[in-house]
Amino acid sequence: MTNTVPWPKLNEQAETIEVPLRENYEFKDMWYLDTPEAYPIFETQADIIIKHQSKGIVDVGCRHGPVLKILHDKGYTDFKYMGFDTSQEPISIAAQAWKDYDNIEFRCGSWDDESIFDVNFSVDQVIWSGVLLYRPEDHFDFFDRITNQRYQSKRAIIQEPTWTQRIWDERLKLNRITDDLDSYKQAYASFEETVVDTEIFAGRRLIADIGIV
Repeated sequence: MTNTVPWPKLNEQAETIEVPLRENYEFKDMWYLDTPEAYPIFETQADIIIKHQSKGIVDVGCRHGPVLKILHDKGYTDFKYMGFDTSQEPISIAAQAWKDYDNIEFRCGSWDDESIFDVNFSVDQVIWSGVLLYRPEDHFDFFDRITNQRYQSKRAIIQEPTWTQRIWDERLKLNRITDDLDSYKQAYASFEETVVDTEIFAGRRLIADIGIV
């Protein structure tokens, strides 16, 4: 399967594979997310943004900003955007690609320093794209502190791998939180789920369109 399906580089000899959640990863480590097969994951997020006409967007764990390109390709450009990631290489790539756009900013830093979230525009959409699994013990509290309390954002998007996967390796140990989303459903005004099942590693993703108030 790994010969035909976009797949990350793993230690194929290990009996148990601990997937590293590294802060400083290389751009190529996530190559499978930039294939045509993975496109629906990011298009679904872009379509949610367009649907709600979001104008102030913060993208947590943005990598090189794949959602931005889709938004622009669809003709949606009237917004302010700040994306940040913990790894310098994808941020450098993104900053160079979008350097001519005054409404778009990229930052490299750690979310342990919450000043990374400071922006000079009103936020009405926060994207959490495959990152809350980094905080399996307090993902809801952290999400609420940033999305609701800090930004008072009207909306948010969560994208995470589901617990059941067609394209997987059973030796893998990877945090997954999609069985622990009741707190979001109970706390906020709306929670609309879409599941996309793409032909990549861990390609079955839950995408939640959340109305905070």
